[in-house]
Amino acid sequence: MQAPAKINLTLDVLGRRADGYHQVVMVMQTVDLVDVVTVSVNRNHQTILLQGGSEEAPPDQTNLVYRTAALVQEQAQLPYGVEIELDKQIPVAAGLAGGSSDAAATMKALNHLFSLGWDDKKMESLLARLGSDIPFLVRGGTALATGRGEALHSLPAAPAFWVILVKPPFGASTPQVYKALKAKSLPEPLPWPEEMTPENIPEEGYSANMLKALRTGSYQAVLDAMGNDLEKVTLEWFPELKVLKEKLVCLGCDRAMMSGSGPTILGFTDEEAKARSIAEKIAKETETLNYRVMVARTLGREEADEWIVDCCR
Repeated sequence: MQAPAKINLTLDVLGRRADGYHQVVMVMQTVDLVDVVTVSVNRNHQTILLQGGSEEAPPDQTNLVYRTAALVQEQAQLPYGVEIELDKQIPVAAGLAGGSSDAAATMKALNHLFSLGWDDKKMESLLARLGSDIPFLVRGGTALATGRGEALHSLPAAPAFWVILVKPPFGASTPQVYKALKAKSLPEPLPWPEEMTPENIPEEGYSANMLKALRTGSYQAVLDAMGNDLEKVTLEWFPELKVLKEKLVCLGCDRAMMSGSGPTILGFTDEEAKARSIAEKIAKETETLNYRVMVARTLGREEADEWIVDCCR
């Protein structure tokens, strides 16, 4: 099964909750930069065998793929073992949710293989135990995420566009970025409905503007509505990221922005040829710096649903 990366079109941090988590409102989007998770049943044992991965995401019990398989095994009382091959293409600690997407793909594959009959809500609820952004990768496409990022509402599909993704040779710790943001403490109970929806999110912030932009279907309106509250932290820590944003725009991108907590910087254009040309130029300019440069396009939910589970019984 292909596990797509996600990018943030918006990321609003409303404050710090009494439970220690941050209340966020985000609009997230899947793109066709993918890992591949291949799952098969082994009727000769009941263990989980994970192979592949990468140096940053080793195939051991700490990997989200392994933890997801263990969770499914526990919840569904699987009668057989599973073997999983993980082909990593999405950079780790990049703000692209590669590990989270691998986890979602693993659960979807196991749901298919063992005919568990779990719907999206069931899988999202279980995956929220392992990470706040994992449930979104069950559905993909364009979605609003609130709460800790686990409460989801599908949105009108974003207009098709291309993304240049530039990942520097260092990571950014999401918990440390949020801590450094020093967001205000929120009162209890929270000053919003328990379940925030597209109709009742705060009017101030990037996400409310993005919802309006998505309704228009306008690429320019979507560009104008983009924004990420975490940029102020990560770009201050790594000034080279601010330079990279400016460089992408100078080379022809219509806009540039950081994804998630970073450090991946995104450049946007609605032309594939321009995207690949800009990516080639950035790759040449940063080849001595060990940057990784990738090109992807936006991926709607319908396209994700058409991807076939690669498995054997």
